[in-house]
Amino acid sequence: MTSTTANERRGSDLSRRVAHRRAELGLSLEEVGKASGIDPSYLNFLEHNADARLSAGSLILLSMALKTTPEALMNGWAPLRREGGGTGPHPVVESLSPEQCEVHLANGAFGRLVYAEARGPVAVPVNYEFTSGQIVLSTDEAKATWLTGLRIVGFEVDRVDESLSEGWSVMVTGEIRAVDDPGERQALDSLGLAAWHGEDTHTLLAITPKEITGRVIVHPSPWE
Repeated sequence: MTSTTANERRGSDLSRRVAHRRAELGLSLEEVGKASGIDPSYLNFLEHNADARLSAGSLILLSMALKTTPEALMNGWAPLRREGGGTGPHPVVESLSPEQCEVHLANGAFGRLVYAEARGPVAVPVNYEFTSGQIVLSTDEAKATWLTGLRIVGFEVDRVDESLSEGWSVMVTGEIRAVDDPGERQALDSLGLAAWHGEDTHTLLAITPKEITGRVIVHPSPWE
């Protein structure tokens, strides 16, 4: 009888869970590939081959596309716990491609608007939508007038798993403008965005990215 290594069993389990979760959601390989930034042909290979490999960063993106977690796909790997703050042992910092950054932006709902005031840099939490290559958010008219006067702002989204000492961050620099065109405003109103302060009236703002950068901090995958 041919022996089966631990890595082969893990890879096979991962393959089955990815295929099962994709079928459960009724998604095609192309849809999952577009959402995760992973080539659909490799996803097909992953689902049918125990020796297929994924980087930890790709596993995070795939789990987001499948609306689950890396732990669920890997059947609950034990967290790399550590005492105190900081990263866990042997962290790896990888740059995210522009396409991967856009996947994170598209899957997010809350971020931080970053701009400069007289007292220095300010980061304000906001809810947002990423649509047609733009970051769209809502605020009151007075704040919108002030922000559009700045022209260039920053926008940041991130996610940190404290138990795994892993996470990612995406930073956008771009030009902010008020959405004044009636047709564009009507289309964006369908997103249902509203300012967090809960007022009925709101002004939509759009940030057109000029630069998008991102990083992910992970640990070497246990099956690599």
